[in-house]
Amino acid sequence: MGQIRTGSWETQRGDEPRPSPRLGEYLRRLREGYGYTLRKVEEKTAALGEPIDNSQLSRFEKGKALPSFEKLRALARIFNVSVQQFSDVLDLEEYEPLKPVDAGYEEALRIGEERFARGEHGGAFAAFERAVELAVGESESATVESAERVAEARWRLAAALKSLGKLAMTERELREVLKVRERIPRRARIRTLLQLSFVYRELDDLYLAELLARESLALATEEEDRAAQASVLNTLGNLHEPSSPDRALAYYERSHALFEELGAAQEEPRLVVRTNLGGCLVKTHRFEEGIAALEQAHRRAREMGFRRVASLSLTRQAEAWLTRGRHDRASRLLDDSDALASMPAGPYHDILFLNAFHRWTAARETQHPTREKIAFGRLRHLRARIERRFPEVDAFDRHVERSRRESR
Repeated sequence: MGQIRTGSWETQRGDEPRPSPRLGEYLRRLREGYGYTLRKVEEKTAALGEPIDNSQLSRFEKGKALPSFEKLRALARIFNVSVQQFSDVLDLEEYEPLKPVDAGYEEALRIGEERFARGEHGGAFAAFERAVELAVGESESATVESAERVAEARWRLAAALKSLGKLAMTERELREVLKVRERIPRRARIRTLLQLSFVYRELDDLYLAELLARESLALATEEEDRAAQASVLNTLGNLHEPSSPDRALAYYERSHALFEELGAAQEEPRLVVRTNLGGCLVKTHRFEEGIAALEQAHRRAREMGFRRVASLSLTRQAEAWLTRGRHDRASRLLDDSDALASMPAGPYHDILFLNAFHRWTAARETQHPTREKIAFGRLRHLRARIERRFPEVDAFDRHVERSRRESR
C-alpha cells in the first residue's frame, strides 16, 4: 500500500487545520457503523493514550475542525481502518465543485458515464456520488426499485473510485451493494462481484479475485450477459498472465471475440482487451501479431478519445520493444505514454509507475547510473500514490527492502 500523504493535512494559517465536511461525515458513518456513542469513542481514545473528548469529536464530525495526524491514527485503530483511508477521503474533497448538484438521478448517472468514458474519473466520481445521495434518499421507501437504484449508483461510484486508486473505499462501496444482494437484479450483482474481483486482483489477493470472478462469470452465463462474460474473461486473463501467458491468451481471445460480437456499444472495453491480447501475444512469441494488435488498439483509442487505453497501449508496445533490445524506440513510446497519462484531467499513476519502472530497469541493464537515479526517484514519488499491486510494484518494493537491509 502507498505511504500516507501527510500533505493532505493542509492548514489555513499557522498550525490551524482546515476543516473537512467530507472527512467529518466519513468519521460519523464509521462511528455509527460500530454502534458507538461519542462518549464511547472518547473512552476508547483515552485508553489508547490519545484522548479525544466527545465535544472535540463532534466538531470533527460536523466538519468544523480537522483532527491531527495523531488523533486520526487513534481513530483508525478504533475503527479498524488504515490512516491512508482518511487521506483518500481528504483527496476526494477536490472533486466537490464538479458535483452536479442540480441534476436528478438519471441525469447524474448520464453525466458520470460521459465523464468516465473521457477518462475524467474525478468528475465521474462526483457525478456518481450525487446519484448515490439521491438514491439513498429515496431508499427510505424500501422498495425493490429503490434498492436497485442505490446498487446501480454504488457500483458505478466504486468503478470511479477504483480508477482513482482508492481501493479500500472501492471495496467498502461494493460491500454495501452486496449487503442487499437478494433485493437487486442479477445484472447489478454480476457487476458488483466483478468490480470486487478487480479490487482483490489489484491488492494481490489472486485467489479471492479468481473466486469472485468465477462466481460473476457463472451468473453472467446464466443471464446470457455477454458484456459481463467478456469483462470477466478479461479479468481472468489478467490474473493468469504473470504466471501463465498461454492460459491468459486463451481468456483474452474469448473475451475479444465476445466484444467483437457486441460491436460499437462496447468499444472502450474491446480496445482494453485488444491491448491485453497484443501484449500477451508478444509474451507467447508472436511478436509481429502482438505489435500489430497494440498499434491498432492505440490508433482507435486516440480516435475515440479513450486516453487511458491509448496510454496503456503505448506502454505495452514499449515493453515489447524492450524485449528486442530496442531501447531508443521503447523510450520514445514511453515518453508518448507519459504525455497522455499525466494530463491534468486525471493522471494515471499506475501507468506512470510502469513507465518509470521500465526506464529504471533499462538504465540498469545498459549501465546508465544517472538515468537510473532519475528513474528511481520518480518511482519513489509515484509509489506513494498507488495502492495497486502488480509485478512491477512488487519488484520495486523488494528492491527497496533489500537495499534497506543491506544499508544497516
